[in-house]
Amino acid sequence: MRRPLIARIVGGALLLGIASAAIVPVAQADALQQQLLAAMRATLGDGFAFRQTTVVERTGAERKVLVEQFDPRRAGAARWSLVSVDGHAPSDKDLSGWRKIKRDHVPSYAENAKWFGAPATRTDAGGVTTYRFARLPAGTLKIGSHDASADTQAEAIVNTRAAVPFVERVRFNTNKPFRMMLVASVQSLSADARYTALAGGLVVPASVSSRTAGSLMGKSGTLSTQTTFDQVRPAR
Repeated sequence: MRRPLIARIVGGALLLGIASAAIVPVAQADALQQQLLAAMRATLGDGFAFRQTTVVERTGAERKVLVEQFDPRRAGAARWSLVSVDGHAPSDKDLSGWRKIKRDHVPSYAENAKWFGAPATRTDAGGVTTYRFARLPAGTLKIGSHDASADTQAEAIVNTRAAVPFVERVRFNTNKPFRMMLVASVQSLSADARYTALAGGLVVPASVSSRTAGSLMGKSGTLSTQTTFDQVRPAR
């Protein structure tokens, strides 16, 4: 269920609470949205080396901390390496389980290009520009075989103070329950991704958190993850 875009929710009450905001429906992407989308598309998805630390907390299980390294200059599966588990060098068992995890994407600013050009509502208030999306394009948020995109709302907060504007924070939220593999159900899912600009202006992930609430074999629980990125540097 983990998607590093991919946590925390902003409800409709936030829209109502902005008294002085200018709210503009955007049927087609405006100039700023087009500029941001072009920058996302121009970003190399695997153009950076980085270390990521992920904290996993799950109902009924011990807290786990994994440190992983990504280096796109290496070939194939060697691009990813497991540095430590709970502060210790990984055991053979840790490595065996870790190697079975499918890594079909690299966390990057470029991922947002898949959905950021969709119709949105733009709000300008207090020097902050925010785009809100009532739904995401098909295929944006897949959890297992379930496509939750149409039932997911998104919010993108733009940093307009930088020399070149960029999306500084993205929130996803879905509260429509769905089932997985007959024995599991998801009641809600939220994700919160933050980005930062390097000295050269290139935008990279800073952190991603997510929270999933649901049940497995009739037992309710939650799964929360918090991933932070450091040692980020251009690799090409």
